[in-house]
Amino acid sequence: MTDQTATDTANTTGNWGRWGAEDERGALNLIDPAGVAAAAREVRTGRSYALGLPIQREGVPVFPHRGAPQRLTLSDHTDDMGMGREGGEDVRSYEDVLVLASHSITHMDALCHVQHQGKFYNGFDAATFRTRTGAERCGIEKIGAFTARAVLLDLPRYQGVERLELGYPITSADLAGCAAAQDVEMRSGDVLLVRTGYIDYWLAETRAGREPVYAQAGLTRDSVSFIRDHDIAAVGADNSAIEVMPFDNGVFLTVHIALLVQLGLPLMEHLWLTDLASGMAEAGTHACLLSVSPLPVTGATGSPINPVALV
Repeated sequence: MTDQTATDTANTTGNWGRWGAEDERGALNLIDPAGVAAAAREVRTGRSYALGLPIQREGVPVFPHRGAPQRLTLSDHTDDMGMGREGGEDVRSYEDVLVLASHSITHMDALCHVQHQGKFYNGFDAATFRTRTGAERCGIEKIGAFTARAVLLDLPRYQGVERLELGYPITSADLAGCAAAQDVEMRSGDVLLVRTGYIDYWLAETRAGREPVYAQAGLTRDSVSFIRDHDIAAVGADNSAIEVMPFDNGVFLTVHIALLVQLGLPLMEHLWLTDLASGMAEAGTHACLLSVSPLPVTGATGSPINPVALV
């Protein structure tokens, strides 16, 4: 047994049972009304920042196996449906059909997104997942909407660079050092937002007609201790998978296993954090009020989101 395997085995039940044997919300249980009320006091300017990328076919990062989002016209001026001429007015309605993967562009991973050794978070049996009905346990609908204090750790600014080096492995020391340099306190129930600069890189490369490389800076297994020790409720980042790519030590989804399965932390991927980082720097703060509401799709493994941060 390797050291990594031994560690994985020892940590398999990280937060299992902490909030009861039937719990399906995981670390979001750390967010309480008092914490939300305190988070509201972080708002200084009253400005809001949408963290979701546009939902469109091109110009946004999409993994090929998920397919590009599609907006299809259901009705428009070419159809009789939705047309009315009451009072001599020409009135028509226009409608769309949206086709997109639940993990497309800016999205949240439900606690049933990844299983490890046949188990989802809290020990629920992954074999109960069905093709037609989805997850019997830990579906995205069990998360619900939440509002919390969020702390943005701007690692490129901390390191004095435009973006982290592609494939850079973020450690607990990086997170702790950045928090200390920003003079921001991490509190139980906080949402941790990690800026790597990857989306900025992806957009620049794409607009220049170049293909972005696969490697991305992201969290490592080492960084999990910072998240666990500070009782973080959820994690979001501006990269494709929260974790470093290629994966830490070559272990597929190793950070997903640690955060989703073992600790029960929902993950938010492909967040647009650059405008928020600039706004927070202008306001002289690194904490904000964050509101997140995934689509309550029964049994779904994830959902598109457009989180809103108030600074």
